[in-house]
Amino acid sequence: MVKNYLKLALLIVLIINLSGCAELRKKFVRKKKPRKEEVSFYRVEEYKVQPPHGRYQDHYVLWHNWQLDLERMEGTSHLRDLRSLNESLRHLTVMRDLLEDEKAEELDIQIKYTEGLREKLKKTKKDIVKDPHSRKLIERIGRIVVNNFSYNRMKDYIKSDNSEESAEESEEE
Repeated sequence: MVKNYLKLALLIVLIINLSGCAELRKKFVRKKKPRKEEVSFYRVEEYKVQPPHGRYQDHYVLWHNWQLDLERMEGTSHLRDLRSLNESLRHLTVMRDLLEDEKAEELDIQIKYTEGLREKLKKTKKDIVKDPHSRKLIERIGRIVVNNFSYNRMKDYIKSDNSEESAEESEEE
């Protein structure tokens, strides 16, 4: 009997201690440590706009690298091909914007083929390597752009800074 009273007394003391003033959850959940705010300093530099010829060269090289990634024959995946096509298309579009109207229209044809291929890839979800028609189209687009739109062939057709500045000035007026 004494043992039962002792057990009951211990149980009551334990319940009172656990319940206490605070909620049970608050007693046993760790409190988060306050985070220290990191102070970062940025060096302000004046942005220098690259001339159109340099931008064309840069985007041509980047397009060429993405194009080579598309033309590879092993280790492909649908998402990788789609990303490569999107990047290739982005660089072709910037190259087109840097060219004069006559040459920009010629490059537009290749851009439309690339956009069509991108839409086809989104619908079919096939790798380029598994679709011979798509692979041949990619190779043809690459060959045409390399042969006809390299920097050495296009340097005379790239818009100059003066034409862009005069267009901006006429818009402001």
